[in-house]
Amino acid sequence: MLLAMAKVQIIGVKQRQDKTVQILQQLGAVQIDPWSDRRSGPQQQLTLSDQLIKLRERLAYAATRIDSFLTVLPVVETSPAEADTDASLSPEELLAAVEADLAEIGPQIQTLVTRQDQLEQQLSSLVRYETTLRQLLPVTPVLVDLERYAVSAVWVEQRYQPVLTALSQQLDELTGGLCEVITRQINPDVIVALLIFPKSQTQAINELLGRENISQLRLPPNLAGQSLDQTLATIRQQQQAIPLELATIKAQQVALARAWRVRLLTWQGLLRDHLAALEVRRQFGQTEYTFVIEGWIPETRLAELQTTLENEVGQEVLVVKLPLSAEAQETAPVMFHNPRLVTPFESLLGLLSLPRYGELDPTPLMALFFPLFFGMILGDVAYGAVLLGLMLYLRRRFKDRPTLRALAEALSLAAGWSIIFGFLYGEFLGTLGEAVGLHPIWFDRGHNAPALFLITIGLGAGHVVLGLCLGLWAGLRRRSRHIIAEKSAMLVALAAIFVLVATLADYLPDAFFTPAIALLVIGVAVLIYSLGKLGILLGPLELLGLVGNILSYLRIAAIGLSSVYLAQVANELAGLGGNLLVGLIIAGLLHALNLILGTFSPTIQSLRLHYVEFFSKFYQGGGQPFRPFQRSQITR
Repeated sequence: MLLAMAKVQIIGVKQRQDKTVQILQQLGAVQIDPWSDRRSGPQQQLTLSDQLIKLRERLAYAATRIDSFLTVLPVVETSPAEADTDASLSPEELLAAVEADLAEIGPQIQTLVTRQDQLEQQLSSLVRYETTLRQLLPVTPVLVDLERYAVSAVWVEQRYQPVLTALSQQLDELTGGLCEVITRQINPDVIVALLIFPKSQTQAINELLGRENISQLRLPPNLAGQSLDQTLATIRQQQQAIPLELATIKAQQVALARAWRVRLLTWQGLLRDHLAALEVRRQFGQTEYTFVIEGWIPETRLAELQTTLENEVGQEVLVVKLPLSAEAQETAPVMFHNPRLVTPFESLLGLLSLPRYGELDPTPLMALFFPLFFGMILGDVAYGAVLLGLMLYLRRRFKDRPTLRALAEALSLAAGWSIIFGFLYGEFLGTLGEAVGLHPIWFDRGHNAPALFLITIGLGAGHVVLGLCLGLWAGLRRRSRHIIAEKSAMLVALAAIFVLVATLADYLPDAFFTPAIALLVIGVAVLIYSLGKLGILLGPLELLGLVGNILSYLRIAAIGLSSVYLAQVANELAGLGGNLLVGLIIAGLLHALNLILGTFSPTIQSLRLHYVEFFSKFYQGGGQPFRPFQRSQITR
């Protein structure tokens, strides 16, 4: 269900503003709404002073630096006891402590990061140099006087081969015939040319190559001036040494993380809290001597708020509960308060949208029907047991990821219903139930598909009728004649259709046929009237859509039967190969595939039946979550 919310106004003298903000942040029970100057009264929106703006900038800068350091430091196992900080520090005291720590750790982290980047870039470039030099090795003369001559490599595309001939002539003229050009085609599109020339002509040749837009291979200074064999040997030595130095840097980063990560996370949380305490003031109203806060709090915590402010701040701050007008209800935030077994389904409901304040919370209904639909579809003791174990593991694995944890908990309940229906159907790895002594308590769905279809249609009819009844109840609460007429007409028309079907199937006497037709005509007529000018077209379509919604529940039977038949195929293939081991492998793979399909398909289809067929009958959605002003949660 949704908690009842109270709209409150907190009024106090400005001298008690800082203490009031601190108390509100500690309580974490009030959502503060932005103040608007359009409201009646002498109050105006509060603005931060120049001093507070400068303080905010310093806090934000320190928080940004810590964020960058935490991004660099590896995540390591730490103990919460390592954090020794005082949450009651003033912003100035906090900044002094943080800046002192950052001055100590900052240079260490920066030095390690800079060196790590240099080594990683160097290692990457060495790979490119090695590949290129190995291509040049076969065409490089061994006896080259490196004291007097320089060696340069250039690349030219195959289509520009005439450029090399012209370049060779220009180099001969420039060096007086003391230049040699050796070419080799390294692939169908590229020719490499090795230029050997006197070192005294280096600048002139570089200028010539630049004018011709010909790129050279330029080695780093520590690799230049060596023979090609020596250069490759140096590259190999560096490729072996760099990973060792990177490992040393990694170890130093881990040591820094163990020593500082918890403290930095604590500073990060405290800085965020102080920044939030400054930013929230911009949502206050003010007069010359007072401040005004408007927001929302759960009714159950209103007395706690009043008592805490009175004890901690005194009579200079007043809490006023405002009347809850219809306009205010439209903007009221929503907060769930459901039993433990229902809570996981709040996240599944949130995938669609949250209910509006004052609207019915369908989470308990989803917690009832979602596992039921899922269990009817999967309905296998072995599959359900495996899925239950997997979901219990993932529930622990995702303890820091609320949405995934909630999904795992919801599927755990669904797996439990799968085991129950497995006993009802007598299924264990499909048709192996009978082989292990498991007999259907209810019926064997694999051999009684018509009964399964009838059951799912009946379940769908009940689910849709429940949705229409909830829609009618919502219309009565809102006193909306349109909704009351529409939902009532749908219920009457649907009841008439049920009676007609039962009469035609000889479940009811023929005397019911005429009254059923009359009810159907009345229901359609009222439905057309409730839909306005286009009702003559939309009314019949709405009724057909309603029948289609009920028939959609046949997917529960269809997907469930496909799982049964796939399991049966797996069991039969296991005995056809003539080799027990091969048969077990084939059966295991098919059963694994069936379990995967039997997890995803029931989940998707069960959600669809709720979102489309069920919720569309009564659920409006569009609510806003309750976001209280509170301290940040420090994650380690």
